Amino acid sequence: MTLLALLLLVNAVLHAMVVIRFGARDNLPYLLFMVIYAALAIAVYLAAPYILWAVLGLSLLGLLGLTLTIGKIKRDKALDRLIWLLDIGIIAYTAALLYTAIAA
Repeated sequence: MTLLALLLLVNAVLHAMVVIRFGARDNLPYLLFMVIYAALAIAVYLAAPYILWAVLGLSLLGLLGLTLTIGKIKRDKALDRLIWLLDIGIIAYTAALLYTAIAA
């Protein structure tokens, strides 16, 4: 679970980098997900009940939103692609944790 908290924290930092680099005015979803991922990282670290389901759902929502809007972005997309890959990793790792918890 510590690895998941670290991945979520890195994701929050990457979202913050987008907001800092390109401004908050046009990047409000990034600002919102920065706060969400930071809160999820803290909750995972504290081992809150049912947090894995929340991580899975919110990460899927973030991945879907980024996938649908990445073509409309009129700036450098390198950080967006990195966030996209990190979201996939978070979803896969969270699904594996849930699978092992259910199977046990």
